[in-house]
Amino acid sequence: MPDLHLRLLGDFSLLYNDQQVTSLNTSRLQSLLTYLVLHRDAPQQRQHLAFLFWPDTTEAQARNNLRQLLHQLRQAFPAVEHFLSTDTHTLQWHSIAPFHLDVAAFEQALNLADAAARRNDQHELQTALAQADTLYCGELLPGCYDEWILPERERLRLQHFQALERLLSLFEEQGNTVSAIRYAQRLLGLDPLSEDRYRQLMRLFALNNDRASALHMYHTCVSTLQREMGIDPAPATRADRSASPTHPSG
Repeated sequence: MPDLHLRLLGDFSLLYNDQQVTSLNTSRLQSLLTYLVLHRDAPQQRQHLAFLFWPDTTEAQARNNLRQLLHQLRQAFPAVEHFLSTDTHTLQWHSIAPFHLDVAAFEQALNLADAAARRNDQHELQTALAQADTLYCGELLPGCYDEWILPERERLRLQHFQALERLLSLFEEQGNTVSAIRYAQRLLGLDPLSEDRYRQLMRLFALNNDRASALHMYHTCVSTLQREMGIDPAPATRADRSASPTHPSG
């Protein structure tokens, strides 16, 4: 089993030899460690890192700041020496020592899902997507506000969103409307202004013979759009409501 477990999705968590490491308790230390781990495939130039983390200072000051931050990292987590290669010009996180990263496990699950989809193996596809969903415990390092992390955070968020959509489609194809509704509700929670999602839920509730929930979903859509955007639902949404068996007669 890996000696080091690093969780970056949701809250930052570092376990080493089954012990929680709490000394990496500043956003700067967590950000540097996260950057090195996510870019572990290639050595990182110190000059580039200095500019990335301190863009508004002189090059000399930025490089000095980087040296100080590395010193703080070693002080806070001495075992980092087992995972970090350094020289005068570069830094690189390596995995010679056992190492587990939730982001890597999440992306591996998505790769397994893609492979299963190419084989048309629906069971393995569903299993891999469910595993990816379990691993995605929240946004990438939510306490970090550095510019470099924003595209990575958005990329992973979108991958998770797409995994949920694929799971919803699988359950709908299987006729499992209860599970499909559960995933549609989660997706709506992530994108609460999506009329398409409201219409989808209206349809799923109707298929599940839940007239009250379908009608409630329509009224929730109306009130949300009016409150947040000052608009009424699109004609397609009103038409779906009128055509649905959830619309009471008379």
